Amino acid sequence: MAALTSAQHVFMFLWIIGSVAAEDLEVTAEPGEDVTLQCHSHTDAAVTKLVWSRSELKDVNVFFFRNNRPYDSFQDPRYRGRVELKDPEMKNGDASVVLTKFNVSDTGTYQCRVTTSNMPTKLVNSVHLSVSEGPPKEDLEEELNKRHRRNVGLGVGLGLGCPLVGVAGYAIKRFAFPKPKRDPLPSPDECDAFKE
Repeated sequence: MAALTSAQHVFMFLWIIGSVAAEDLEVTAEPGEDVTLQCHSHTDAAVTKLVWSRSELKDVNVFFFRNNRPYDSFQDPRYRGRVELKDPEMKNGDASVVLTKFNVSDTGTYQCRVTTSNMPTKLVNSVHLSVSEGPPKEDLEEELNKRHRRNVGLGVGLGLGCPLVGVAGYAIKRFAFPKPKRDPLPSPDECDAFKE
């Protein structure tokens, strides 16, 4: 019976550690989009310090919050004015931030560390942010080919159409509106005849 109780304790310990351990999240976005980086402290206690960092950046942060306000002096210049709390009141431990105008250089792994009034600083989760794949390469190539064919068709149409319009205009002018016939000019001998 003692062995069973120890096994139960080990199971409970592992279950608690697993449920409290940091989460790894995957997020994809297209350039120009606003992206939410999720983080929840799993406690209702007030967040006293929040640090969003990026593993690729050393000694600077993506977002730094302490004493009920963000500090951009501890923030990497590339992120200044682009990161804000999703919920400024951080209700229910929501320490998520919104990164605006995502660009390819923002790709990387972001870590959320939270300190609350009843919990020391703790890594809550990591978010791997990457560029979403657009349509497959074959679809892009097919779209480019369609545009090319359409442009070639338009060029050929204009290339053939413009001369035809010119010929039609000339024919209309020539045959629909012929020049009035004039009497031929008299020869110089005939002109002398009129002088007498």
